[in-house]
Amino acid sequence: MSVDVAVVENAAVSSGSGGVVSAGGVLPADGVFVEVRCGEAWTSGWLVADRAEVSALSAAGASAVGERVVSVAVVPLSPEAPVWEGRVRPDQVVIASLQRPVPVFWDRVAGSLAAAMVARREAATLRERLEGAQAEHREWVDAVATSAHAWADENNLCGEFDRFMAEHDLPPRRREFSVECEVTITTRVGVTVEARSAECAEDDVDREMVARAVGRRIGGFRRHDLELDDFTVRGVQA
Repeated sequence: MSVDVAVVENAAVSSGSGGVVSAGGVLPADGVFVEVRCGEAWTSGWLVADRAEVSALSAAGASAVGERVVSVAVVPLSPEAPVWEGRVRPDQVVIASLQRPVPVFWDRVAGSLAAAMVARREAATLRERLEGAQAEHREWVDAVATSAHAWADENNLCGEFDRFMAEHDLPPRRREFSVECEVTITTRVGVTVEARSAECAEDDVDREMVARAVGRRIGGFRRHDLELDDFTVRGVQA
């Protein structure tokens, strides 16, 4: 059964489930008993919302209501149950059909929850500004380092410039280095051996035979300055 609910500064319309939702996506006033849907679960209790975010959402217009979220807290009926807090869309908050009077401790609890939301929002804003300032500083350092590298190259500065940059946590110039690497390559080659048995043929294979077989495949083993370290016989066929 749906009911009419009068909330200050909030128009309300009946929902299909018998509850009441705020018209236009505007959240109910603090202290209204609501149900908050998060996924498939419902949480019920008295609402406290970050009113600065609600005002910003209202100012953004109806087109943004379905996309933006606001911070809310829900104080449950049971004093032993924890307060639910989260960020939800306005259409996830439904005014309960059965309204309950606010508890005697409401003003104290609601004030603390609202203050905590403000503190978290301000901290997030400061963190965002700090991250932005750090990103701008990194871009400035990179630009200065790039200009310094160009100036050092134009004036034929030696490695002392690079050591100075490194000592002051600035990127030194990049240059090409020749790096010698020792490489191990695995391949399979066939070696022809005359022997009395497969076991003898396996025993007769030596490094020189394998090196010659590899050389025939690559056009010369020694000419490429290659050296065979080891080999393993994987099978013998007559």
